[in-house]
Amino acid sequence: MRTTNVNQPATNTFSRKARITGAVMLSAFCLVGMTSCEDDEDDPILNTYNQQDRNFAMSSSQYLNAQIDFGQLALDNGEDDSVLEYGTMLTTENTESITELEGLLADTDVEISSEISSAMQAKFDELEMLSGEEFDEAFIDFQLELLNDSMSMFENQNDNGENNSLKDFADKTLGKTKDQREDAVLVKTEIDIENI
Repeated sequence: MRTTNVNQPATNTFSRKARITGAVMLSAFCLVGMTSCEDDEDDPILNTYNQQDRNFAMSSSQYLNAQIDFGQLALDNGEDDSVLEYGTMLTTENTESITELEGLLADTDVEISSEISSAMQAKFDELEMLSGEEFDEAFIDFQLELLNDSMSMFENQNDNGENNSLKDFADKTLGKTKDQREDAVLVKTEIDIENI
């Protein structure tokens, strides 16, 4: 004697639900896949450089080279301990930054400079003629002016650059520049107090 399976309609219902669930999941995976393709535009641009990137590479390398030279000049011509410490910091931090920039652009056609700009050279020559307290005051005043002016170079790269690696570098170096400016303000205060 054969019995009829009374649960058969339930099995058919389960199969239909499983097919619908599978179709819904497949649709979800397709949507996720399509969305992830759209996100490709947000991936870092590592191999292309617009004119802003190229200009920034040249101007920032000249700036960093100048700051290394100015730091060394502070060690050679400075008198106040705070100026000497500041010169050491300038040399160290800007050497790290130029080394990082060289590494970022090593296998590219983007040019950087191993020199400083003619304007920076003229200021260097002017400061080189000074020593002692006279140098300390002129040097730290110049640093405050230079650091203020240079921030726009890094901000402009963040706003208008194309290459995300260079933009990250600009953002990081802008942070260092702001810190160096804060340190310069402290050095200026110390020098002014000592001269009273």
